[in-house]
Amino acid sequence: MLSIIIVNWRVPELLRECLASIYRETKVPPALFEIIVVDNNSGDHSVELVRVEFPQVICVANVVNAGFGRANNQAYQKSRGRFVLLLNPDTLIQGDAIGQALALMKQRSSVVALGCRLLNGDGSLQRWTGGRFPSLWNVACHYLFLSRLLALFGYDVSVYLTHDVSHDCEVDWLCGAFLMLRRAAITEPLFDPSYFMYGEDMDLCYRLKQAGGTILYTPAASIIHYQGASMSKQHGDIMLSSLKGVRTFYGKTQGPGKLWLFDALTVAGFGLRWCAFRIGAGFSGKASLAAKAASSRQYLTIALQLMKTKLE
Repeated sequence: MLSIIIVNWRVPELLRECLASIYRETKVPPALFEIIVVDNNSGDHSVELVRVEFPQVICVANVVNAGFGRANNQAYQKSRGRFVLLLNPDTLIQGDAIGQALALMKQRSSVVALGCRLLNGDGSLQRWTGGRFPSLWNVACHYLFLSRLLALFGYDVSVYLTHDVSHDCEVDWLCGAFLMLRRAAITEPLFDPSYFMYGEDMDLCYRLKQAGGTILYTPAASIIHYQGASMSKQHGDIMLSSLKGVRTFYGKTQGPGKLWLFDALTVAGFGLRWCAFRIGAGFSGKASLAAKAASSRQYLTIALQLMKTKLE
């Protein structure tokens, strides 16, 4: 009935907790689901851990880091489920989140992709759970802080979900940390292999929506997502991928004619943030603002580099 795909990179302890939470919390009989773990050449004991402690799990050990998208494609080709759940290794299943999501997919045949509420370790809501496809307008509002100003007047123009909702709602895209898919709606490859990490989930949702499917976010199911646990281990590359992925998606869907405006907004946004956080840190002396200023400067440098490159 269900195939659960997990792509791992250097988070063996979190992977152990993730797998244990699936078997502990999920009420779907184990005979009705399979788990496939693809390890992207972690170089640690991740593969041995899975094979020894979870022998029922199918484990694929890559000799290179194939990236998030390609590794998921590998597992998807091996999977057999009518439904497929893409799940990050830095997640903990809460309650019967998987069973609830599966039941909802069965009930609503028009739903081809389903995401649930993602929570931080402290229980707060993660904003990048899902949202709208990027446009020049909402990107400008995001980078230039206009979305926060407009929110004061009741206007929600954000690229992502800015607040918790109490009901199911249709969105444009969902985060790949927990993404349940209907196999019948998928055309291979699952993810565009040109994406290494970031943007591939948005691209997939775009293709599914263009084909007439419904992309649904439900708050009825919740999981904990320790965002960035493995990403922090390759900081510079991840920062590049996070900007490059969304930029690639925007260029593919909107064309190169608008891409330079997208790049200009990105550069202006990080430039503004760098200045604002730097000034704020200077007046307040807060280390958190200084850290945000340093991060914004790094992103600004990357955005300027990407602005000079053509889409692959």
